[in-house]
Amino acid sequence: MKVLVSDPITDIGMSILNEAGLDIVYLPDGTPEEKQNAAQDVQGWIIRSGTQITADMIQSAKNLQVIGRAGVGVDNIDFPSATRKGVVVMNTPDVNTISAAEHTVALMLTLSRNIHRGHSELEKGEWNRHQLVGTELQNKTLGIVGLGKIGREVMERCRSFGMNMIGYDPFVSQNMFREDEIKIVDLDTLTETADYITLHVPLNDQ
Repeated sequence: MKVLVSDPITDIGMSILNEAGLDIVYLPDGTPEEKQNAAQDVQGWIIRSGTQITADMIQSAKNLQVIGRAGVGVDNIDFPSATRKGVVVMNTPDVNTISAAEHTVALMLTLSRNIHRGHSELEKGEWNRHQLVGTELQNKTLGIVGLGKIGREVMERCRSFGMNMIGYDPFVSQNMFREDEIKIVDLDTLTETADYITLHVPLNDQ
């Protein structure tokens, strides 16, 4: 099976593909035109977030059977075109969940404790500790927009800080959560009430 890899992947990832006996075409720095040309005779196509697979690319890839997205979002793939042509689109929905949730909490702590300012001042040989006191997360209200896998992992971590949780997601209801976990509210209430707001939603017209 011939597979195009059009975004950078690690050496370990390449080793796994080679050990599987796949014929790999590696074009992490290719232009869209080069990637489209390379895709014309492959059966598989592996991408990350850097490659935009358009309808024209899918149409010209005559032997393409499957597109593998190393990541969660598939908004960089023309999904309807792939479906019409019978090309399977696969992703790895859990690969970044914990990392994204932990990174969200790290950013909240950084902003609350002025860690970024302290680091910048230390690099200049300064230390104005009284300007870096910041604030605690405990008893603050966190508004989570998007209660999918990442949003729920953020919720669990921030509850351990003693934060109050409110959330908005048009696809969930209060009966999916305990009252002591999170309170589901409308978006206006969330933006008016929350001390911190974190977004975990796909980019679309809505």
